[in-house]
Amino acid sequence: MSAKIKVKLLLGIVITIIVIYYSFKTLKRLNLDTLLNSNMNWILVIVSIIITIYANYIRALGYTFGIDPNINRLNALQIVVIGHAANMILPLHIGDGLRFAFFPSDYHALRRTKLVMIPAFADFIAMMAISLFAVPFSGFKDHRLVSALWILFFLCIALIVLLLAILYFVPRFRSYFNEFLNIHLLKMMLWVTFSYVLLLLATWVGLAACGFGIGASFRMSLAVFAATNLVGLVPSSPGAIGLFEDGVIIGLAGLGILQSEALTAGLLLHLIQYVALVPLGIILFIVALRGDYKEAIKSMLRQKS
Repeated sequence: MSAKIKVKLLLGIVITIIVIYYSFKTLKRLNLDTLLNSNMNWILVIVSIIITIYANYIRALGYTFGIDPNINRLNALQIVVIGHAANMILPLHIGDGLRFAFFPSDYHALRRTKLVMIPAFADFIAMMAISLFAVPFSGFKDHRLVSALWILFFLCIALIVLLLAILYFVPRFRSYFNEFLNIHLLKMMLWVTFSYVLLLLATWVGLAACGFGIGASFRMSLAVFAATNLVGLVPSSPGAIGLFEDGVIIGLAGLGILQSEALTAGLLLHLIQYVALVPLGIILFIVALRGDYKEAIKSMLRQKS
């Protein structure tokens, strides 16, 4: 065994240990005792999990029926779900790097980068737009959050205008994205927006499972959706554990909900995300290892080590 291989093997072992350590550390912070001792409607919890899974499937269709019809549904689902699942338990946003392995093998690095960046930008626009329009209907009273959302909304508008200006006045930059500037881009945006509407629905059902009532849970879901998406922009631990719960507490505090009740709701909503995405991500990753992307994934892991 050469020295180079030994060094790679050692680095791989170290990275694996770090990944496992952070995975268990992240999952341990979910204090499930609070949930197990609460009076939950577990049927609604299951419904919320199913809706969350379906929302990610719809998000994946933004590739197949949107920006790039050459990517089939399974590969699109792998790109979306494996990336999300990995980011929920692993540090350093490793999931974002894993997404690159699941595009068709003949796609060069620049094209893969575009196909990761463009939907990510669409995610941001959809989240902020829905969050901004959701808050006024929720009865939310915290003016700081509303002001922050307005600031982000106008930043989105300014960024879109700037990008359009660059695309129009800088031909070299336009040539990089020219292949995606068509009706398929609009279709992708519609699929992405629909997926976030479904995630809002999953939040509504999850809050109803906590016993808040259907009508009250709807207003709460609007505030929680806005608050969690806003705090989610802050760099944090894998899965935004702790920060997500803080977002739920902030959102519900503006509606007069006690912190203890809001924390229980936050833990449940976060658990729903983990149950929906992590097992599915593992299954899809195993399928990928046994399929066409085996060599691509191994090559990427070797490069990281």
